[in-house]
Amino acid sequence: MVRLLLIDANARMSGKRLTTLDVIGAGPRYVLSVLRRHGIDAVLEPYENVVTSKGLKDFDVLAVSFMISDVEAVRKLISWWKRRKPDGIVMLGGPGALSPNILEKLDFDLAIVGECELVVPEIVKKGVFEDRSRLDDLIGLKGVAVKLKGKVFWGGLAPWTPREVMEQYMPDTDSVAKYPFYWACRVYVEVVRGCSNFRRAKLYRECDLCNICRQGPLDARLRCPRNVAPGCGYCSVPSVHGPPRSRSIESIVSEVEKLLELGVTRIVLSAPDFLDYGRDLLVHPHPLTDPREPPPNIDVIEKLLSKLSALEPVLEGVACISIENVKPCLVNEYVAEVLGKYLKGTVVYIGLESGSDELLDRVGRPCSVSEAIRCIELLKKYGLRPYVYLMHGIPTETDDDVKKTVELVDLLEKIGVERIVLYRFRPLPFSAFEKAELPPPAIAKPSTRELYERVRKFNEARKRELLNRVIRAVIASSYPKKRGYVVAYPLLHGPTIVIRASRNYIGAVVDVKIVKVVSDRLVEGMLLRVRKRIVRIEKYARDISMR
Repeated sequence: MVRLLLIDANARMSGKRLTTLDVIGAGPRYVLSVLRRHGIDAVLEPYENVVTSKGLKDFDVLAVSFMISDVEAVRKLISWWKRRKPDGIVMLGGPGALSPNILEKLDFDLAIVGECELVVPEIVKKGVFEDRSRLDDLIGLKGVAVKLKGKVFWGGLAPWTPREVMEQYMPDTDSVAKYPFYWACRVYVEVVRGCSNFRRAKLYRECDLCNICRQGPLDARLRCPRNVAPGCGYCSVPSVHGPPRSRSIESIVSEVEKLLELGVTRIVLSAPDFLDYGRDLLVHPHPLTDPREPPPNIDVIEKLLSKLSALEPVLEGVACISIENVKPCLVNEYVAEVLGKYLKGTVVYIGLESGSDELLDRVGRPCSVSEAIRCIELLKKYGLRPYVYLMHGIPTETDDDVKKTVELVDLLEKIGVERIVLYRFRPLPFSAFEKAELPPPAIAKPSTRELYERVRKFNEARKRELLNRVIRAVIASSYPKKRGYVVAYPLLHGPTIVIRASRNYIGAVVDVKIVKVVSDRLVEGMLLRVRKRIVRIEKYARDISMR
């Protein structure tokens, strides 16, 4: 039987993880289950485990999941593999494999471009893993890129996986325990794949403003007469993953139960928009390509959240269920009330992006600034903690658009937004803006520098408000920069905490009083009480590097 080593290299940049140290994504675990179901003896390892291992000769295939920003880490990994296994096959996947330019730079044999469920069985049937001479048979296969003699043969995007096929797979859970301090990590559980926003950006002469993508029948919105990619112009999710498909409640609950049994304490229900969960069922058999109608399927959402909230570790307050993103236009009073009932105290991200309605409309956003403000106010009212995404450098953005965003920050402060995440626009493959230029950093231009400084001051002020607050956290590891200190992560999400405490507390859920703001991402706490030891660490977790 073919042995395959699947590496999670996501967010490893040039070989070291500098941000989101406490995140374990859903994708590699899902790919692992697909490979195993089709007869591949596959093992999943995080990047940091493998680069110190000497057991690579036991494997026939190296598979790597990565993002565009991880090219250098992947290059190092492939070079390392080739020195030990010169004839071993290299397979790539994940967001990084969507870019032809990236694939040109890497020494690989085949790549899965998009979703894997319908592609992996075809690769296995061809016998490529057993015999590399059969790579020729994959040329032209949809969803596969093949590299032969330095030339990439591009098969295009993989087809979107039907819901009934997705339901055949249960993401692996045991491999989570291989990640450093997994018990303190945010472990993502996919509940919805795809996005309902099939509007198109209006920035191109190719667009004839036919309005099919905004007012046409659901099926008609899948295709644009002018081939403009669907969704917000800077996002590739609708192109790569299609309209939403929701997993069954039973499948999600089963996965979460297994993760909790393993000692995971922070579960994030992952979706481009959590409020799309179950909405696809309301329009079946048609695709959900309208981001605004119908409203959320609140009965299905409440059924899911009630089952998850009833799990023992969650009831005890030593594990947490949270969601990630919501579209503001889908949040009403009743939706906010239900979310608050089950998710009170947790963070919810709202993609606002800009304070300019004109810019939002041009780029295909389905929600207005006023709807986002109303959404934030409702979520705050029912006990949730809104975080807001803003972006600079979006194509066609003017100084006036940026000025409106700067002015908006004052309002966000007034209505109680807890944190603002400011991103720089980056062109992504299969998005409407994939050919746009990368803008300069925010500090390079007066208007965006003003926005950058305003956001920085906003976040600093919010951090100071944490002083003397008691937070429940999970102790992850020792702190390498200060002897006698440990690192902890808030159960309900928030800044990383350093605590003066014994390493014997690693693996415990504790109550901590915040006594000092160290930086934008780091605070210091004082240990008040040990709630529960989640896992017993015989060999202490590896120290982690703090920025």
